[in-house]
Parts: sequence; C-alpha cells; structure tokens
Amino acid sequence: MRGRSADAAGFSLVEVIIAMFLLGIIAVAILPALWQGLVISSQQSSTATATRYMNSLIEQARDAHSCSYLGSIKGFAPITDGRGVELSTSNSSVSGCAPGSTATLTVVVEGEDKVLATTTALILIP
Repeated sequence: MRGRSADAAGFSLVEVIIAMFLLGIIAVAILPALWQGLVISSQQSSTATATRYMNSLIEQARDAHSCSYLGSIKGFAPITDGRGVELSTSNSSVSGCAPGSTATLTVVVEGEDKVLATTTALILIP
C-alpha cells in the first residue's frame, strides 16, 4: 500500500473558504428573484380567493332568482383572504331587475384599494 503525501490529504481551509464565499455571492444574487416570487405568489393567492368569492356570489344569485338578493350583494360584509386582506363587493351593481326579465349583475371584488376580480352575469328573474 502506498501512503498519501501530505499535499493530497484533502481540501485546505483556504479552498473551503473560497468555495463558501462563491456560494454566498450566488445566494445573494438569487435572493431578489426569490423575494419577488413570494410577493407575486401572495398577490395571486388574493386574486384566486377573490375569483372564488365572485363565482360563489354569481351562483348564489342564480339560485335566489330575486331582485332583493341581487341588490343586497353590494352590501355584503367583506371577507378576509389568507393574507388578511379584506375583499369587498361595494362597487357591484344590478341593472334591469324586474320580474319576467333578465337582470345584469356586475360583481367587482376589491382588496387593497384595487380591483382583484370582476365579471358580468345575466340572471333570470322569473
């Protein structure tokens, strides 16, 4: 068996420190992209919650068949999404609501002073 020389025993401390320094620089360079990804992910979560809320309001309105229900959507209590942002329907509107007609319901879900989701649906009023 041949023995190893003292020079080939492994990495020196200087080589390990240089490798750690290079990995640190790469990590610092990637950090802004990771942070931006987290911010965008949380915004998309709010938009998804607003869309689900809006769709449930439309389905409830189609099941209710009532002008009074359609008018009350504007005054519904705000809900809170996973980030703690309140989502409200205060700018929603109804037009053409009369028995025997089709009402137009526009649902606008807002949070953090911006519109997160909006749709217009036709609701049959028997």
